[in-house]
Amino acid sequence: MQPLPRSAVPTVVVVAAASLLASSCGGSADPQQRAATTRFPHDAPTLLAAGTGNLEGSASFRLTTRIAVPAEKGRPAYRLDMAGVWDARRQAGRMDGVLKDAHATVLSIGGNEYVSVPPNIRKRTGRTWLRAARGTSTFADFPDVHRLAMVLRTAERPSVTAEAGATWHVRGTVHRAAALRKIPDPAVRAFAGALPATTGFDLWTDDAGRPNRIRLTPAGDAKKITGTVELSDFGARPNVQEPIAAQILDSLPTTKRAPNTTKRD
Repeated sequence: MQPLPRSAVPTVVVVAAASLLASSCGGSADPQQRAATTRFPHDAPTLLAAGTGNLEGSASFRLTTRIAVPAEKGRPAYRLDMAGVWDARRQAGRMDGVLKDAHATVLSIGGNEYVSVPPNIRKRTGRTWLRAARGTSTFADFPDVHRLAMVLRTAERPSVTAEAGATWHVRGTVHRAAALRKIPDPAVRAFAGALPATTGFDLWTDDAGRPNRIRLTPAGDAKKITGTVELSDFGARPNVQEPIAAQILDSLPTTKRAPNTTKRD
């Protein structure tokens, strides 16, 4: 995905970025004292703008998903309880955990997804990965920091509190209807439209507005995803390698049924 145009970023982000260049990362650990040395306003809207602006510049991060996905178009409902590291620039990641009630690993790279095959199939075929249908997006657009930042910017009346260790905690709510009105980009609108009616968020930043952790809590619509999604550990070093052809299955082998050998009188 191409980076969002500069015009899509609120002016306050540009102002905040200029302030960050003049800021000092040293000094007292007290947030109120540090605010004076950085000359960076620590109100909620400015911290949200700075946090999302820095999010768009993130090269990598850890993603943790604990969500329930409802049934849709003949697909049964399922749960995701997985965590892993993503390369935001390559849009490549590796997630490990529980997928559809089974332990699994999912690789995403180059627009393709690969899911680890169960041990019994691995033994039968000698293959390690099942290639998902092109366009499959198990984790929706949550790993896409550009779309996520744009959606977070639509929040109205966020609040902020100062926490220990020069950390700022911004809280707010994204309303799907408001996001769809405010976002012109069709791709970002599609992401926003897949969210429930309301999505709460918590954004923790350092004193210079750099995000430490982002937690999303989709809720309010039984037909949409629910649970929590977190981004953290910004700057983690992912190492996602695409499987080679000899490791890949394009479909699961069918199980042969034993012939009926029952004798009739």
